[in-house]
Amino acid sequence: MTDANADVNVLLIEDEPLNTTLTIAMLNLIGIQRVHAFASWRQLEGCLATLPPIHLVLLDLRLPGNYDGYYILERLRADPRFAETPIVAMTAQVMPDDVRRAEQAGFNGFLAKPLNFDRFPSSIHRLLAGERVWDA
Repeated sequence: MTDANADVNVLLIEDEPLNTTLTIAMLNLIGIQRVHAFASWRQLEGCLATLPPIHLVLLDLRLPGNYDGYYILERLRADPRFAETPIVAMTAQVMPDDVRRAEQAGFNGFLAKPLNFDRFPSSIHRLLAGERVWDA
């Protein structure tokens, strides 16, 4: 755990409760305690204005309904508060075409599910430092 992560705010959009719990636990292990988790665009949309400044967005690509991760990426990028925020795709869909689509859509990174426990801390630190991380 590092004190440098104590003030980091992460926005997590993930519809699977187990994945949400595991991702939050992994973030907590590296000192990130401020995780704002939502299961859908509909949940997030009503709360966007009240969120603190976000340093990193972890976004599931496959969400229920008509609002998938690509839709949410577009909405977030249209908001000036998220124009420069690293937004990372998280998905089990890791075929080369899936990775290429995420990159072309404007994601700053790609984390394959299940998340790799050994690489996750390094990936998060690199993303927070402004690096692109493509861990497919």
